[in-house]
Amino acid sequence: MTIVMGPLRQWGAKVDGLPIKEVPMLPIRHLACAVAFVLATASCPTTAVAQDAAGVTASAEVPTGPLPRTVVPSLVELELKLDPGQPRFSGSTTIHADIARPTDVVWMHGRDLDVSRAEAVLPAGRRVPLEAKQVHVSGVLRLTAAEALPAGPATIEIDFEAPYGNLMGAYRVNPDGEDYVVTQMEPLGARSTFPGFDEPSFKQPWDVTLIVPEDDVALANAPETSSESLGDGWKKVAFRRTEALPSYLLAFVVGPWDVPVAPDIAPHGPRNTPIPLRGVAAKGQGERMRYSLEHTPAIVHALEDYFGAAYPFAKLDNVAAPDFGAGAMENAGLVIYRDTLMLLDEASPVGQRQGFWGVSAHELAHQWFGNLVTMAWWDDLWLNEAFATWMGNKITGRLQPDFHTDRNILEGGLRAMRADSLASTRRIHQPINDFTEISSAFDGITYQKGGAVLSMFENYVGEERFRDGVRQYLRANERGNATSTDLIDAIAAQSNEPERVKDAFLDFIDQPGVPMVKVDVDCDEGDSPALVLQQQRYLPIGSSADAAQTWGIPMCVRYAADGDVQEQCGLVAGDRARFALEQAQSCPAWVMPNAHGAGYYRFALAPQWQEAVSAAFEQLDEREQRVYADSVTAAYGSGELTVSQMLAALPRFATADARQTATAGMGEVEWIEEHLLADESGRAALRAHVADVYRPRLQALGMVPRQGESDDDRLLRSGLIGYFADTLGDAAVRSVLKERGDAVLGLGTGGALDPDATSRDQRGTALSVAVQEGGQAAFDLAEEHLRASQDAVLRRELLSAMGSVTDPALAERARGFVLEPGLLRLNEIYYVVFSQAGESGNRPALRDWLETNYDALQAKLAPGGSAIASAYAAGMCSVGEAEALQQRFGERMSTIEGGPLDLKQTAEAIALCAAAKDARQGQPISY
Repeated sequence: MTIVMGPLRQWGAKVDGLPIKEVPMLPIRHLACAVAFVLATASCPTTAVAQDAAGVTASAEVPTGPLPRTVVPSLVELELKLDPGQPRFSGSTTIHADIARPTDVVWMHGRDLDVSRAEAVLPAGRRVPLEAKQVHVSGVLRLTAAEALPAGPATIEIDFEAPYGNLMGAYRVNPDGEDYVVTQMEPLGARSTFPGFDEPSFKQPWDVTLIVPEDDVALANAPETSSESLGDGWKKVAFRRTEALPSYLLAFVVGPWDVPVAPDIAPHGPRNTPIPLRGVAAKGQGERMRYSLEHTPAIVHALEDYFGAAYPFAKLDNVAAPDFGAGAMENAGLVIYRDTLMLLDEASPVGQRQGFWGVSAHELAHQWFGNLVTMAWWDDLWLNEAFATWMGNKITGRLQPDFHTDRNILEGGLRAMRADSLASTRRIHQPINDFTEISSAFDGITYQKGGAVLSMFENYVGEERFRDGVRQYLRANERGNATSTDLIDAIAAQSNEPERVKDAFLDFIDQPGVPMVKVDVDCDEGDSPALVLQQQRYLPIGSSADAAQTWGIPMCVRYAADGDVQEQCGLVAGDRARFALEQAQSCPAWVMPNAHGAGYYRFALAPQWQEAVSAAFEQLDEREQRVYADSVTAAYGSGELTVSQMLAALPRFATADARQTATAGMGEVEWIEEHLLADESGRAALRAHVADVYRPRLQALGMVPRQGESDDDRLLRSGLIGYFADTLGDAAVRSVLKERGDAVLGLGTGGALDPDATSRDQRGTALSVAVQEGGQAAFDLAEEHLRASQDAVLRRELLSAMGSVTDPALAERARGFVLEPGLLRLNEIYYVVFSQAGESGNRPALRDWLETNYDALQAKLAPGGSAIASAYAAGMCSVGEAEALQQRFGERMSTIEGGPLDLKQTAEAIALCAAAKDARQGQPISY
């Protein structure tokens, strides 16, 4: 699955689009995109079992973690009757199962289902009634048998009804006056759609039949086998039996879909049969899938080449869902995407176009990693998501080298370090003891840190050897389940030192935190110069975590010595170590302790060597320049650098070729302005200084895209324009953008929308400036265009623009959109909320509104909604505010999926902000 981090401002920071689920718009600086991902099966609460004299088992505890293996399904027959125009649906499920020992209780999952009949059918045909009762808010379903069910085969039959969900399970959308059903089963949506064994280790084939309105299209994971008219406006559509799948990968869609058929994906490598390929889009939108369908085969072929294994399923349907909470979901054979990722063309914004490639490669990588081989329990979600994050970037980089996707893995790892620096962060592989923790697993630690750790070990083991380990893992576990140890053993076995590599790998997945390596150089002892290393955990100012922590680090360094630049790698362990520079005959001129930025760790060079590598900045490659910049901002975050020293580093960053390095430190500048400068004159001086730093780069790029320029230049221009307009408030830039935004809105020219009146890469910023400065007339036009448009990209830009206004009356109108029936798609709610949270003047009114409307908002967002507390917390930076936030939302978040950890980390981030503010208050600032 791909989680979406929206492009909305939060605490003054802009968030880049991230491959990862709508934990959307969580603050980068204050919440650091962190949540928990937990679970080692051995640590989950297990069901205490009592056994009577007859051998009948009865549970003494509700299994809120893994279900007991007393009853294990071998085949599920599922029939659903779905009318997208109605609020409820019905169904029946027949579960063929094996009973391990006599029992009168069957534990399953089913949330908010109305069960009308439940029976167990024994081999001789005798039926035993079952009483079904939901016994836990997470959807644990207890079926109590009227008599003991004997060990052996049995069939469980259940008839039920259920309401449609909110972007979870089976849910309804109505984007264009037409009704559709879409599904999102991961992580816990399946149990709201049908009763069953809703966890990854229960993996069996499925026979799916859908009864739907006669004129509707119905699609599922497997190819259709028959369609039968039932009369009265209904038809029954049956599908081929699936491969063994867990419930979270089951999917279907129903409605008046367009289904453009693409040419088959041609036989390739290990596959000698074609793969049927189709698009699925809302009525009238099918033609817009041409670009995505044209480029999907290349991604499949590249993945088959890497894995040395054929695409594992019978077909591939790409669904452009009109309202979808996640970025995308890797359902076997029926991959569902946000429509913005599928409905595009060559002229689409760079971010949207690159998003298609990256997210498609991510989701299709899952067809092997996650679908062919599935994690055994949610503690190993990283096996799915970290791998797909790393693999998606690798494949996209091969097919689109100008995208520089190697930077994405690096940048994602650096972003994850913000969350990983919290005391409340979690391990990549951590026990999950409560259902609320499962959603917490879908975070930057799982995706970005996990992807960066995989990249680090690939770099150390070697690309081909690493790939061979991946292939061995897939062969050994195909069509089944696997664990972290299975993958790590397979990769470590390909290395020159398997046990040490395995131990180091486990260090990174089984403990939290970011390694900090302090580096000095000793040129006096021994036969060759050596790095003198000290290792501990990186901690920001005010952290309560223990710094005494070490890892086995696959460390690669580059250094200049004897007229040449050398590179050397080795495993470094313990709190102190020596790293001999074996190829150096004399003391090096400079040392880069993280060669090519491949390592998930931070470094701090002794002052002499920090000056040396700074002087050699131009000799570093672009990834090394980026980790150099991170070493500076990390030193500032831990209190080693003053505000003035941080600001003094910006001009060097700004000259770097890579846009990610050029813009490094911008977030720190925003924090300085908001929290350290109390008067407007001081803030104006800071903004003027920073504008002088970045203006030459913007002037070199120009304000207008150029024919044939790179995507990177387009993205850097858009980022700088947004920074000058939003953060620095540059009057000249805002004037140009207002004119462009007015042209898009049709302000002064009759009000006709002209979406191409400016570059699509800059349109969102231009609209924001036009609406902010255009008063009620501009707001009215923006609202009119919103109500008339079904273009998801334009709607997002209009909502973000209207959400960012600071006029109290207009801001109130924007908040009103959220609760107006039928206006916003559910995945659009946060565009308004977090745009308002990003404007300090709007925050008091927003908090009042969130408090007043909490119940209504939560009803829309359930079973999620933890981001409500994050929005409420925007701008908070005191211990008192952190404590008050916990008190206000603690009980509310206790049963929300992902809520407890989200709240804990938000409160910790506020307290860290307060500590940093106290430590820096009164520091003189020089420019």
